Amino acid sequence: MSTDLISQLQQNSLASPNGLNQDTLAVAGRANNRKISTEGRKFTMLVNGNEVASSPVNGEMDIIFVKMAHTPCRTLYDSSYTPGKKAKIICWASDAKTPDADVKNKQAPACNQCPHSIKGAAQQCKLTWRTAVVTPNKPKELIQLILSPKSCFGDEVNGGRPFQTYIRYLAASGINNNAAVTKMYFDPAATYQKLLFAPSAPVPMELIPVLNELATSEEAQNYVKLSIYQEKEEEDMLAEPFVPNVAPQPTPAQPAAPI
Repeated sequence: MSTDLISQLQQNSLASPNGLNQDTLAVAGRANNRKISTEGRKFTMLVNGNEVASSPVNGEMDIIFVKMAHTPCRTLYDSSYTPGKKAKIICWASDAKTPDADVKNKQAPACNQCPHSIKGAAQQCKLTWRTAVVTPNKPKELIQLILSPKSCFGDEVNGGRPFQTYIRYLAASGINNNAAVTKMYFDPAATYQKLLFAPSAPVPMELIPVLNELATSEEAQNYVKLSIYQEKEEEDMLAEPFVPNVAPQPTPAQPAAPI
């Protein structure tokens, strides 16, 4: 396709006041899949899997919770989970209580009856809580933040709280999740990777309607929803599955900017 033709087609697309339509986005996948990684006790911004910014080790980051899954979820891998190593998910529960209806090989009728949910099991079932956040300086750019159990449950530590404890603290004070700018940081007393949260500032009143609308967007729903791709039998497959969130054409590598 020639450069001139691409430019002409882009002009046609720009004629739409809302940019790419829902059909195009749904089939193509999100062009910019943003995620915060907490590996190595630092906050790393990933866009389409590529690092674009990072904090110092044991740094902190201001965020606003826009959308949160109402419960944690569980995923069971076919081998002991190793960070950075690809493994197939064989069982999952969106509510962390019972396997989803589309799980082909349910390991137990309920998660609390499953041997894989026992601490130290050889095939450890992984519990996480999925959220969608923004930063105060970019309040319209959603970012996925997935939290581990150690960052979700527990008691207050010097004014900081794990995720669920923090949200309960806000609720008890009559404060919605998107009304507070939240400081996210690593528990300095923990020898393992554990996040704590504390309110740091009010969200400007004029921004609340924007965040409320953003919370209902398809992107926000996708960030907090557990979606598992199940491979079909070879004879049933018409084509290779599309891998969403593919990055645009690569550009020369640049050093990651600080968050």
